[in-house]
Amino acid sequence: MSDLKCVQDAKGGSFYRDHCPVLGEQNGNRNPGGLQIGDLVNIDLDLEIVQSLQHGHGGWTDGMFETLTTTGTVCGIDEDHDIVVQYPSGNRWTFNPAVLTKANVVRSGDVAAGAEGGSSQFLVGDLVQICYDIDRIKLLQRGHGEWAEAMLPTLGKVGRVQQIYSDSDLKVEVCGTSWTYNPAAVTKIAPSGSAVSNASGERLSQLLKKLFETQESGDINEELVKAAANGDLAKVEDILKRPDVDVNGQCAGHTAMQAASQNGHVDVLKLLLKHNVDLEAEDKDGDRAVHHAAFGDEGSVIEVLQRGGADLNARNKRRQTPLHIAVNKGHLQVVKTLLDFGCHPSLQDSEGDTPLHDAISKKRDDMLSVLLEAGADVTITNNNGFNALHHAALRGNPSAMRVLLSKLPRPWIVDEKKDDGYTALHLAALNNHVEVAELLVHQGSASLDIQNVNQQTALHLAVERQHTQIVRLLVRAEAKLDVQDKDGDTPLHEALRHHTLSQLRQLQDMQDVSKVEPWEPSKNTLIMGLGTQGAEKKSAASIACFLAANGADLTIRNKKGQSPLDLCPDPSLCKALAKCHKEKSSGQVGTRSPSLNSNIESLEECMVCSDMKRDTLFGPCGHIATCSLCSPRVKKCLICKDQVQSRTKIEECVVCSDKKAAVLFQPCGHMCACENCASLMKKCVQCRAVVERRTPFVLCCGGKGMEDDAADDENDDDDDDDDDDDIRNSNTMAGGSQDLLQPNNLTLSWSSGNIPALQRDKDNTNVNADVQKLQQQLQDIKEQTMCPVCLDRLKNMIFMCGHGTCQLCGDRMSECPICRKAIERRILLY
Repeated sequence: MSDLKCVQDAKGGSFYRDHCPVLGEQNGNRNPGGLQIGDLVNIDLDLEIVQSLQHGHGGWTDGMFETLTTTGTVCGIDEDHDIVVQYPSGNRWTFNPAVLTKANVVRSGDVAAGAEGGSSQFLVGDLVQICYDIDRIKLLQRGHGEWAEAMLPTLGKVGRVQQIYSDSDLKVEVCGTSWTYNPAAVTKIAPSGSAVSNASGERLSQLLKKLFETQESGDINEELVKAAANGDLAKVEDILKRPDVDVNGQCAGHTAMQAASQNGHVDVLKLLLKHNVDLEAEDKDGDRAVHHAAFGDEGSVIEVLQRGGADLNARNKRRQTPLHIAVNKGHLQVVKTLLDFGCHPSLQDSEGDTPLHDAISKKRDDMLSVLLEAGADVTITNNNGFNALHHAALRGNPSAMRVLLSKLPRPWIVDEKKDDGYTALHLAALNNHVEVAELLVHQGSASLDIQNVNQQTALHLAVERQHTQIVRLLVRAEAKLDVQDKDGDTPLHEALRHHTLSQLRQLQDMQDVSKVEPWEPSKNTLIMGLGTQGAEKKSAASIACFLAANGADLTIRNKKGQSPLDLCPDPSLCKALAKCHKEKSSGQVGTRSPSLNSNIESLEECMVCSDMKRDTLFGPCGHIATCSLCSPRVKKCLICKDQVQSRTKIEECVVCSDKKAAVLFQPCGHMCACENCASLMKKCVQCRAVVERRTPFVLCCGGKGMEDDAADDENDDDDDDDDDDDIRNSNTMAGGSQDLLQPNNLTLSWSSGNIPALQRDKDNTNVNADVQKLQQQLQDIKEQTMCPVCLDRLKNMIFMCGHGTCQLCGDRMSECPICRKAIERRILLY
């Protein structure tokens, strides 16, 4: 802008009226830098340069930092020809046109048009630059090859188009890998101008070139850095001959040495070294030339710097070494080069992380192996107290854990504790990382019973978080089941406490729970039935039964004097726990004679291939004759010769998830529970039909029953009164499908209608008492938590006397409704 002053009047020249602009109308033909409204623009310059160029063009504020890493959209051009840019955050900023670079992004409409017209903006062999905004590229990749975390090192890198697909998606070779990209996620690099270095991480040469093309100052240091960044050896040599040149001079915070190092210009480096350049000069972030070489994936530059005497263990302001940067950027060859030259493999950055920690976080197992072979220390902990094993367990990285365990220098490192007593196994159990836990147990031989500061074992944590697979793994690996924590609780205490709390929450959510009539047991199944809990594989009830079946002590008491059964008001679950524990302690499972076991083994073999075990249930006859691989070839049942209409593979028990389903329910024909769990069920958990008869797996295979089971059931005391549907078998061979469908001496069972009236009355009385007990507990909870004034809202305001009400009632009162003391202060609960 310039001011005009009238000196004297003069006669105007000739003009065409239509050529005169309308007053106040902007001249649309003068678009600075060729930018138009709607264009996408980036800022490719260094921060200091942007700040200097912004003087007189809107200035610079701290809120504008988002513009350095985000693509914006031109939304206006003001009267001074400055550019107004809008960003995804909704902010609008005014910029000097010299700051902005038009993004050559392919719009979706252009892509579609190109696809229809048989042409595209991209050709095979074109150089393209990947978008560096991770949030933007994740959005763009949806439906275009998708986003993978392994693509992270390619952000901002330059690659070459290998293939153009029919939908215009691009296959780009970048960083030694090939990925499919949305055309809108890459920017085509124009062939004109200087050559672009494929390995430049931050495109320093392009940034500096942009700077000098925009603003020539004549500063010799700027010219030197510009020439070094572009790899112009002849120009660098000419500049160095001038007497006023400073070989260590900076431009935009970088020296010529740093610019050449990041862009891989080895000849320029060698020339600078001859002029006694300072190898240890730092930029504003504390990065030296060797850091820039690691950032740019320039292994050859590191070799030159090492021969020149550069410190390969130099640290920047974040305490990162070049090795840290190479690992974080995914530059494997640079990592190998640094280690070959003796770089220390275990130095820590400002967060205490070593390159090992970074390799685990980046899921780079190849780098992890290289670091371990170079002697990286696995035991060094970061600021949070995590060593490499802890870090892999926390991140849930099984491949990294496998590499670490295979290269551990000392086997006991696997059991090293953090400050809070957590081992790697504790962390895996707490976060439900099953594969990591399996590796620690089987490959690392981790101790299963180490306790943390709260005296909790890994089993305590897995039970507390309801991680069923971890619980099963630890129990089968023979973890101790009765270890007590600081409160004296065992894992079984934790499981039953969780079960009881979930039931109370369910009761609290039920509407009109007080209207449940004691003489209607059908309405109480939601409260008392184990079947509703068993349908959920990860339920606390399933874990409790599993622990009891493996020998957990039901009588051990915590510091409050409570045994596990004291924490469980559910009589059905208590009875199931007692039965499981009794079978375990008496060795009931697996006590059959050798001859009987051999007969059972022969019955379990597939009748077709004899290699696999039988695991397919034929319908409607209910026989099991083949494995799942052979069953499609069988048209008639091999036992009863009936036509096979359906084939169902037998899965694990839906209740305990520990054993295979082994009891056929009639009349529904489902096999979904093992022998132990089936004896507790009144209804099929799969279809909710009433179970009238139960047929064991052996009889379904055409075998004989066992007399001792019936004898044991008949001699049971009152604890087994509910087990009226237990399986009783005889020594008769199953001959046909009708044997499974009608009551006979193979499947002696009592229907619920034949249960004596006295027994039913006793069961109803027990159920009613338990319902009343749970209702009383719910009432106690309500009295403690509800407002005593309105009895409608939760108590969330406390007075200085210790009593409380809801906020609505408390704000209206001047004295406590309980103790009648004056209210001095009101405290809200959050």
